[in-house]
Amino acid sequence: MPDYNFGHILFLKLIENKGYRVHQTNKMLGAAIIVGLLLDLTACTTMSPPAAQQSTVTWASRKVLLEQLNVWQISGKIAIITANESGSASIDWSQHPNRYTLSLYGPLGSNAIKMSGGPQHVTMKTSDGKTFSAKSAEQLLAQQWGWQLPLASIQYWIRGLPVPNVPQKSTFDAANRLATLTQQGFTIRYQGYTTAGAMDLPQHLSITSAAIKSKIIIYKWKVS
Repeated sequence: MPDYNFGHILFLKLIENKGYRVHQTNKMLGAAIIVGLLLDLTACTTMSPPAAQQSTVTWASRKVLLEQLNVWQISGKIAIITANESGSASIDWSQHPNRYTLSLYGPLGSNAIKMSGGPQHVTMKTSDGKTFSAKSAEQLLAQQWGWQLPLASIQYWIRGLPVPNVPQKSTFDAANRLATLTQQGFTIRYQGYTTAGAMDLPQHLSITSAAIKSKIIIYKWKVS
């Protein structure tokens, strides 16, 4: 599938933020890329996921297991679309209770961006040696690109969980797994699950708000 180099787009944005001029892609081409990203990323899953089978496992039981999962790793693909930009990248995310590492990169590891942090501090390093830091990943993304992408919440959503103690609306599939979730101004749609260990975990999901759209396909889960 085509790879619209997300890392390269972020690198251009960093240059733009430093005061240099970056030429904008014409609107027709931008629209074609946006449509292509959504279609091509979906096409990465060459077969439609099987319909969920009726399950005797309750949502309450699943939720307990998922809440106990606080050490995990994923590898996959992400596409992000805003009103002005769009791109896709490979993603590696390693999560521990008090720290995480999130890497985004293009073909053959090009234009890599690595974020690492904990509860009060996050650092981003780019492939050209630049380093940025902030108190949170959300603050860093907002400062550098103006994106409102709640990574602290996504660490729950990507496991198939709502953020605790935050108002939400949800629906469930026949297997008593999240099918849709609306929370914090975002709508999360779960379009496929896979099994890792003793748990059903999301494999294909979309996260959208009024300002940003994203699709994530997870090729591999590693759980501890």
